Amino acid sequence: MGIFDGILLATDMDGTLTDSEGRISEKNAEAIRYFQQNGGLFTVASGRPPRHFDKFTDIFVPNTYLITLNGSMIYDREKRGAVSKYPLPESAKDDVLKIAATYAKNSDIGIHFESFHYSARASEITERTFLDVNENIYDIMFMQPRDETEKLSVLIPGLFPSYKFARGWGEGLEMFACEAGKGNALCEIKKLTSSSLAVSAGNYDNDLEMIIKADIGFAVSNASENLKAAADFITVSCDENAIHKIIKELEKRQKN
Repeated sequence: MGIFDGILLATDMDGTLTDSEGRISEKNAEAIRYFQQNGGLFTVASGRPPRHFDKFTDIFVPNTYLITLNGSMIYDREKRGAVSKYPLPESAKDDVLKIAATYAKNSDIGIHFESFHYSARASEITERTFLDVNENIYDIMFMQPRDETEKLSVLIPGLFPSYKFARGWGEGLEMFACEAGKGNALCEIKKLTSSSLAVSAGNYDNDLEMIIKADIGFAVSNASENLKAAADFITVSCDENAIHKIIKELEKRQKN
């Protein structure tokens, strides 16, 4: 029996687990290993695809399912396959064309399709973009200056309520299926692993649902104001070994 038995800890990657330079500190890595060795299930919840996490395996290895593509895919690293998939519906292609056409004159707006690794300006997105696409689309990113992102994050969700939209960083707005989302994925993994307590940590608005749906939600001190307002606790910044701090707080909680 370990002190962290039954606890599932899911953390956002960029700006939460990693510092502002994109590095994972040894202190965070040591804390993760300690958490896992004492019964805890540790994973990451990110907008990035499953392959992204392979480059960190010499630092840490999640010991349960990964939450990838903003919860659009729950991934089993050991079996190298998806446990659950929530792709965007076919109608998303037409709707992205409408969005692209609306903002085509704004040269600052770029659109990235994670599934087939294609990026272009809004003016370059046409029906031909999808002609040879024979795979599901999970996560679409609209990238533009921060002030434009603030405008789009208000306008686009109202025009296209059939999808989820969330800001993953200051200059990015992401679009994914309504069934997806980090929060829904966290609940699914909690059920799959029969965990008794789901804990989450994040820094931006695409973590908001996960913070709310967790039994305990932590926001790093560098998090957006929306996330801080929703969190149960605000911990140190990503540059101050936030995951180490959270695991120490969980240990204290378990001992009390």
